[in-house]
Parts: sequence; structure tokens; C-alpha cells
Amino acid sequence: MNSDKKLKIAFIHPDLGIGGAERLILDIASALSLDGHQVRFISNHFDKSHAFDELKNGDFPVEVYGDWLPRSIFGKFQALCAYIRMIYLSIVYILFMRDENKPDLYFTDLIPIANPFLKLANEKVIYYCHHPDLLASAPGGELKKIYRKPIDWLEMKATGQADIILVNSQYTASVFRKTFPDIKKSIHILYPTIANSYQKTVAQLRTMKPIEKLVPEIQSNSQNKFVFLSLNRFHPAKKLELAILAMTQLKNIVSREEWDKIFLLVAGGFDPQSRINAETFLELVTLTKEKSLEDKVIFLKSPNDNLKAELLNSCSCLVYTPVKEHFGIVPLEAMLVSKPVIAVNSGGPRETVDHGVTGYLCEPNSDSLADFMYRVLKDNIKEMGARGRDRLDDRFSYSSFKMCLKKIVRKAVEEF
Repeated sequence: MNSDKKLKIAFIHPDLGIGGAERLILDIASALSLDGHQVRFISNHFDKSHAFDELKNGDFPVEVYGDWLPRSIFGKFQALCAYIRMIYLSIVYILFMRDENKPDLYFTDLIPIANPFLKLANEKVIYYCHHPDLLASAPGGELKKIYRKPIDWLEMKATGQADIILVNSQYTASVFRKTFPDIKKSIHILYPTIANSYQKTVAQLRTMKPIEKLVPEIQSNSQNKFVFLSLNRFHPAKKLELAILAMTQLKNIVSREEWDKIFLLVAGGFDPQSRINAETFLELVTLTKEKSLEDKVIFLKSPNDNLKAELLNSCSCLVYTPVKEHFGIVPLEAMLVSKPVIAVNSGGPRETVDHGVTGYLCEPNSDSLADFMYRVLKDNIKEMGARGRDRLDDRFSYSSFKMCLKKIVRKAVEEF
């Protein structure tokens, strides 16, 4: 097949929500579409009210199969149900729907069980491993181990069926090799980048608005407010409590005058249908009250792209708290608007944040985070932010992302 031919490409994804995985596959889809390829999505679930703008606006067609199947059984067996839903999608699509507009290439991610079905149908498959799913399962007793064993085996076997395996960072590549030593195929790194649509949103920002105009809850007599921004989903894995606890520590370090100008804004994705989101949010609010920080820590649910861009542009510094984050796109978004980043010295941020140059990498505890928050207060943040923007342009630009993606698609088309 001619590698310059415009292809029909399908993405198979379990739930087209607003998480980091969804953002990445949409960026891949958008880049492919800009190159003239015809792209569509196939999913178990799609809700326009809880999706990224490209899907809300109908930029790509979406086909949904199996949403009637349960997501859990009495709140348990989520992984088993996810696999059943994806198996149903794969069988129904391949047997009854594929011939209507047969793709030349498939991208799968998160749940790899579609891979063997696609290969049985002699299709070309690229699997994007954001992180091995079996590592995300909470530890349990003997029954949990028995339950997980066949699912984990299926994940390994199904992942190995893909023609090409992609990961999002050197960190994820190392985790993948340790987790799936029996998979001998080469692993290709495709670093995520900032969505082209989001870059356009940032480019349209005319001025840096005072942060209190965006978030009226930020009240202070100080003219030089220093606002730390945390931007992440309200989820336990994001370790947002570290930032709140660090604020308690920071209060004991700075002077009264300095404390008057310091704020922490905790903003991020919140799905009203998610029990985990609701519980995490409540725990963080409770912790804030326990530490008497109600006037210093402000919460904001699900800012849209325009507001998110404004917040990053108007804040002083990004605080990024996840531990063992697979990659983490938010530090790049902060670098786009020349903001320094303090991130936990773990996972993907170790590849994006240049310690002491574009920001700092702290240990995963509130003491260390507070120390670097204090250091940033004393730094030339404009100079540090400018170096971050240079690093973004040099290593994680949209053009670099597109070039790498084009090579991977060409390899899939020509060699398999």
C-alpha cells in the first residue's frame, strides 16, 4: 500500500470522556485528520455533555456499541465488565458493521482485548499503552488475586497481538518492559503534545487578566498575588492533598506579608456521575477546613478550555502532584504560557520538567513541595517560565508530534 495514500482510520476506545487518555487519542486523531486521513471513533460509551470539544462539535463521527451492558455488578467487577463490553463491541463491529466503511488501520488503547479480534479479521492495529492497566488495580485479598489473574493474562496476551505498540514516555516504556517481559516486540515512544485546538485558544489570549477577575474567591489586600494552580482531575491518583498540606507547611515558612498574597487554586475535571470524583472532592474540601485554609484554597470544577487557558496564563506557578504519572500533559500546557512548574520527581514529569531550570522536581511529600513553593516565591519566575517555553518548543512541539506519528503510521501501513 502506498504510504502517501489517504487512509481510513478507526479509533476503538471504551469511553470518550475528558481524561488524559481521551485527550491524547483525540490529538492523534486531529493530527491524522489534518494530514487528510478519514478518522472515526468506535466506543462503548459517548456522552456529548462530558466530552472534549472536538467530539461535542461533531468533528469526528462516533459509533457506540454495547452501552447497554453493565459497567459493574453491584459496584464490583468493573474490569470484567469493561472487558465484556469491549468484546461485545469488537464482535458486533467486525461481524456486522465493518464492511460499510472498512478502515485501513485501527488505533486501540486502554483495553487491548479488541486487538486479537481485529487480527483474526486480518486488520492492521496500533495499540497505545498509556500504562499497563493491571497496575492500576488496587491490591486485595486472595479472591481479588484469583479474579484478576485471567484478566491480567488477557491484557498481556491481547497487548502483544498489536502490530505496533506505542507508549507515552520513557518512564512508561520501562514500566511496560517490567510488566510484560514476554512481549518481545519493539516499543515506540510517541510523546503527547498540546492539542492544536488548545494552542489556538491560548494564541487568542490578548492580555493576562488579574486572577481575581477569573476567580472572585481570591481576595487579598496585596497587589502582587502569588497563585499556585493545581490542574487535574479530582481523583485519588492525582494526590491533590499534597498541595493542600504543602500550603499548611508554607504558612509556617513565609512572613505574614508574604502569606497574605499566596493562594492555591485547585481546578480540574469533575464528572457528576463519578462516585470517585465526588468522594475525592469532598475529602479535599474537608481537609481544607481541617487545616483552616478556606480563605486560601479555592476549588473549581471542570473549567472549559478557555477558562483553563486563562487560569494558566494568569497564575504564578503550576503545582503538579501526581506520583508515577504516566506522562502528564498539564506541565506542557503551563510551559506553553511560560509558567514555571513544580512537579513530583516521579514518572513522566521527570522528562518534561528540567529541575532548577524550568521549574522544580520535589519529593512526594508536603514538606518537600512546600520548600520548592517557597523557593519559587523568591525566583525570577518570568525567566524560568521563558526557559520552559523554549524546552516545549524544542522537545514537545506539535510539529515533532506529527512527524513522529506520520512515521509510525507509515510503518504500520508498509510493514504489516
